[in-house]
Amino acid sequence: MVLPSSISWIAFDAVGTLITPQPSVAEAYTRVGQRHGSQLDCETVRARFRSAFAASQTACFPPERRGQTSEGEEWSRWQWIVSEVLPDVQDPEGCFQELWDHFADPQHWAIYPEVTGVITELQRRGYRCAIASNFDARLHGLLKSLPVLADCGPCLVSSEVGYRKPAEGFYRTLLERCEAAPPELLMVGDDFSADVEAPRALGMSAIWLNRHTLADDAVLSLHDLLEFLPGGAR
Repeated sequence: MVLPSSISWIAFDAVGTLITPQPSVAEAYTRVGQRHGSQLDCETVRARFRSAFAASQTACFPPERRGQTSEGEEWSRWQWIVSEVLPDVQDPEGCFQELWDHFADPQHWAIYPEVTGVITELQRRGYRCAIASNFDARLHGLLKSLPVLADCGPCLVSSEVGYRKPAEGFYRTLLERCEAAPPELLMVGDDFSADVEAPRALGMSAIWLNRHTLADDAVLSLHDLLEFLPGGAR
């Protein structure tokens, strides 16, 4: 893998790239759901979440709003997802609120082991870092509890930007916030369509983080980035 020497900014996706929920999403939904009367087991919840999360991209936004979003729309989308995943709870509103608050709590998230060392080394080499995430405003509170990420640089959240990755508007805003030209920015994330194909279409560099399977044009760990980037940014 050859990266251009023009890169001076590195933008990271958040969930699945820098941070991960603990316990897992399926475990959290199952526990909260059962407190509200659900009879579904964890494997069923996991499958229903995957299906609902994917379907929400079209089910929760009218055609003219595809690729766009807002804080209010994300709140409604997550309400819809929870209702699809846990249809048998006795108190749908209470269940949703508990899950919303659960994932806003830093104690239910963990930073991947290599993240602190990698970002520290990238900054030592002179690279500037940013975070670019399809999350909502809760992300800011989570990052404040993780010093290396709190000090990372610009943090773009789709619900505040108004566009969800892979929308072009999201990446145009990222470039503006970083005051960077496309050849100067490298995007790193675990979603090939949203984090790799989309920025590349705008002339940016991108690396796919696939923590589970060694694949072409992918890395298994963020630590691998250090092998592909020059020792110092321009």
